[in-house]
Amino acid sequence: MKILLQNTVDNIAHYNKLRNVNPKLKVIFSIITLLSCVFSKSIIVPLIITILMFYLTLFRANVPKKIYLQFMGAPVGFGIITVILMSFIYNQGEILFSIGLFGFKISASKYGVELGMLIFSRMLGGVASTLFLILTTPMTELFYVLKEMKVPSAMLDIAMMMYRYVFVLLDEMIRTENAQKTRMGYRNLSTTYKSLGMLASNLFIRTWDRGELLFTTMSSRCYNGDLKILGKIENPKIVYLLMCAIFWIILITISYITKDFKLLDYISSYY
Repeated sequence: MKILLQNTVDNIAHYNKLRNVNPKLKVIFSIITLLSCVFSKSIIVPLIITILMFYLTLFRANVPKKIYLQFMGAPVGFGIITVILMSFIYNQGEILFSIGLFGFKISASKYGVELGMLIFSRMLGGVASTLFLILTTPMTELFYVLKEMKVPSAMLDIAMMMYRYVFVLLDEMIRTENAQKTRMGYRNLSTTYKSLGMLASNLFIRTWDRGELLFTTMSSRCYNGDLKILGKIENPKIVYLLMCAIFWIILITISYITKDFKLLDYISSYY
């Protein structure tokens, strides 16, 4: 698990083909696409953004397809479940079909399916935009950009500490789990519960100790509540900012033109 997280987030972010693109430009581009997905009134714009981000991440940045699909798997599964549930929960308007379940009749409405697909498309576009940013930009550069965007220092410090120590704690957990397995842990259900309890308690104690040690170490180095981020990132060129602005205008225009687009109506018009 540690190897999976560290390789996909850290290594890919440092060694992809879009690594040298200005981080500020990537942040602006991702924010534009994310906001366009959130406020879109039809599925067209989120689907366009999903396809675009899919192309940029896989074929321009050359992120491994298997790893990217693993990241997208959970949102896709959750989105499908959302469409199914909303089609039955929002059962107003035209009814598509009805089924009997435990003596009750539940109906799926056209409105519910359309609303579920809109939320699904927004989620796909948002996840694709976020993955593009995370998998092509190292976290240190993201923290620098956030600092220049005047994000509160306390939030940035907590985020940097969390990002640094999540891998340390994962490594600690994996080593403890392996040690337990060599001592006949996880043999059956009973020993599994016991081993998991010992693992959780041991990890909590070690986490607390590391936190105390970190606080003492930082205090001895005159920590005043503000972690310094070294380096400097140049502002993107005006021409690229103009291209982002034009792209956003195009997305807004498409969103306005397709605001009344309904996928089910479009499909039914051919049958």
